Amino acid sequence: MTKLKAKILIVEDDKRLSDMLCQELGYEGHEAVAVSSGSEALQRATGESFDLIVLDLNLPDMDGLEVAERLHGQVASSILMLTARADLASRVAGLYAGASDYMTKPFSLQELLARIYVRLRERNPNNGRLTYKELELDSNSRQCIVKDEVLILTAHEYSLLELLLKNQGRIFSKEEIETRLYHSHDGPDSNTIEVFVSSLRKKLAQSGIEGLISTVRGMGYVIQ
Repeated sequence: MTKLKAKILIVEDDKRLSDMLCQELGYEGHEAVAVSSGSEALQRATGESFDLIVLDLNLPDMDGLEVAERLHGQVASSILMLTARADLASRVAGLYAGASDYMTKPFSLQELLARIYVRLRERNPNNGRLTYKELELDSNSRQCIVKDEVLILTAHEYSLLELLLKNQGRIFSKEEIETRLYHSHDGPDSNTIEVFVSSLRKKLAQSGIEGLISTVRGMGYVIQ
């Protein structure tokens, strides 16, 4: 079985459990980040790019269902609910709220890791590779390949292209891109994102990929 490396957000107020999950996911080669409240989950999930969110429903400040509903449609992350609520109504509500999977506590760690693998495999059927016509991104090596030739990109150019490719059809404002690339609104100068987009477009055009990134006036950037 090929291991898929991913960035995973653990939303769990039981510190012992969240520490254990972070440790076990680390052993599997994943990068795991833990938060203990719904507000923290919303802030991190919308400010960074996660492949998967493992979400408890019983959080100290808000119901996990509300967290899932607010994230659904805003982020590309898959949501796996891990909770003590085992009744049918909660399971159905969780799936309708945006969860891709639902597990109840107590749980088998082996089963949880297997379910996480399945969710990641569904998101990355090409083992960490994103493709668009003659362009391919390899998230393992962080290389951009066009027509079998490596296109040299800066780290921020690669992250920008990866963000837009993973979320085709979704418009990202400059402010949101700044947050995701810098994790802060005060990192870059006001026109930095425009410079990145211009540079990225130029490099893609030189490799024969024209018009990949569209500008939606007054809204931001998108790959249709």
